[in-house]
Amino acid sequence: MMSFADRIFHPFERRIAPLDLPVRPMPEGEGAKGALALVWHFASMFKTELVLVGILSIISALISLLLVWALAFIVDGVTQNGGADFVADNSGALIALLVVFALVDPAISFIRQTFLSQTVQTLMPAAMRWQAHKAVERQDVAFFEGMFAGQVASKIAQVTSSVQRQMMVAMQTIPRVTIQFGGSFILLAVLAWPLAVPVLVWIILNGLLAWKVVPLYMARSSKVAAATARATGAMTDVYSNIAMVKLFAAEDSEAGAIRKVIGQTIDTQHHENRTYIISDNAVGLLNIALVIAIFSTGLWGIAGGWITVGEFVAAATVSRSLGTSSYAFIGLGQSVTRTLGTIRDAMPVITAAAKVVDREDAPELKVGTGAIHFDEIGFSYGPKSEKVLDGFDLAIAPGERVGLVGLSGAGKSTLVQLLLRLRDVDDGAVHIDGQDVRHVQQTSLRDNIGVVMQDVSLLHRSIRDNIRYGRPDATDDDIRAAADAAQATEFIESLVDAKGRRGLDAHVGERGVKLSGGQRQRITIARVLLKNAPILVLDEATSALDSEAEAAIQTSLDSLMTGKTTLAIAHRLSTIAAMDRLVVIDKGVIVEEGRHEELILAGGLYAQLWERQSGGFIAQAAALDDAVNEAA
Repeated sequence: MMSFADRIFHPFERRIAPLDLPVRPMPEGEGAKGALALVWHFASMFKTELVLVGILSIISALISLLLVWALAFIVDGVTQNGGADFVADNSGALIALLVVFALVDPAISFIRQTFLSQTVQTLMPAAMRWQAHKAVERQDVAFFEGMFAGQVASKIAQVTSSVQRQMMVAMQTIPRVTIQFGGSFILLAVLAWPLAVPVLVWIILNGLLAWKVVPLYMARSSKVAAATARATGAMTDVYSNIAMVKLFAAEDSEAGAIRKVIGQTIDTQHHENRTYIISDNAVGLLNIALVIAIFSTGLWGIAGGWITVGEFVAAATVSRSLGTSSYAFIGLGQSVTRTLGTIRDAMPVITAAAKVVDREDAPELKVGTGAIHFDEIGFSYGPKSEKVLDGFDLAIAPGERVGLVGLSGAGKSTLVQLLLRLRDVDDGAVHIDGQDVRHVQQTSLRDNIGVVMQDVSLLHRSIRDNIRYGRPDATDDDIRAAADAAQATEFIESLVDAKGRRGLDAHVGERGVKLSGGQRQRITIARVLLKNAPILVLDEATSALDSEAEAAIQTSLDSLMTGKTTLAIAHRLSTIAAMDRLVVIDKGVIVEEGRHEELILAGGLYAQLWERQSGGFIAQAAALDDAVNEAA
């Protein structure tokens, strides 16, 4: 049953469903034009809400002007007719004013405050943050390699808060200031036009001042936003690599670099603030001039009998309220330019067009046998870089286990990224069961591929959640079975995090920092075991394990690979020597392929790599003996 408070607040708190709004593509553009386009993009999503903000602001401004008129009306009435007669003759008007100020004004204030707090300042930013997240989420891997993860999240927060401020300025401050400026002039012109002349001159001078300083605000706010972003990026870089910084005792040198960046930010902000201080003081001088002009004209008019006491009181009240509004007016320029500068700096994060996107109405990938074909692949990491792969052609039969071998930079991991469509090929195509991976939905493609990468990624969640990531509907029994198969149960049961959570409930820290490299990799292997996808990719899957752990897990991996098309990369050649076929890559082309024994006998690049590894000579001799015996 809803409480009284729920009945009052729920209409405001449920006016927008932030996470259920359709995700709309972000506008493209640069500079102020692009920033304004982004503001309009979000404003168009909340037209009704923003119009209500404007209406409520206008009503509040009109009530303030009504108060000024009421003061003049009451003072002149009492002065001219006496208190008793004035009240008797104007009881209806006085009751109406009382209702407006005692009931209507508080009610409007409550509605305005609640609407701004519960809808505009809570639901709208949440909706914008969700929309921005979905825009960033669509980006390909290359996009995230070019910036810090913390900086991406920071810029999303900057954009959403800045856009909200910009919309509030447009629909709350501008209507209120416009009504106060224009309404005050009209009110005084109706009461006593000589008192309106100083106000008109004051409005014109404020407009000229804003016209002069706003371009300065714009230029300097962009510099401040950029400087702040550089400082944030530098600090994020250090925190992300804090272990390395400490290992090399580089705290002082890194602190020096950050000190320099922060110092540049301070200098930039000081230059910006000078403009604000000068313009604020100029406004203050204009306000003093307005008060002097109003009082001089008013006192002169009272002495001459062409201005009443009530009109003078109204003019004095107007001069005070206009003084407050003038700071809001010049602050409007400061707020707008600061906001636009922040938006312009952060825009590339959420408005950049994604390079790897699904085709419209792309079907789901249908995996039958799991055959893979890298068909005359060409790929480079940039327009000016040399091709990593050029005319690369490799067919992998259904259920075949293929190991990729080669020196670092040969193109092995690039092939994995192209298979997973983390990047798109420049030439040729990657086919799975005859389907071009560019023509199917990315989610369905990756649902059908289990991956264990060299760079282990764990979320700062529980062990259970990290393993279940492979299959969200898995039961605890399924999770424990996968952990057993990955030889992870023993260390999982001994885990206790800082909050006392144990076993599967223990949290692993950011990127799994609370676990050893081997422990993180076992969790990843358990995740893929649980997923049980028809295609398997192993990119240095056991690189972080010691020999004993590797031997224990290898049996699980062999079982996992059974019946699956498998593509494995390993620098430790002993882990892939038993594959059905080994493909040796050098500088993006296939130079050898065959079984382990065949490649050893061939004496090519694979044999050289095998020799370099510990135990290579003994293993090579054994392989040669086996080959000779088979030939005999």
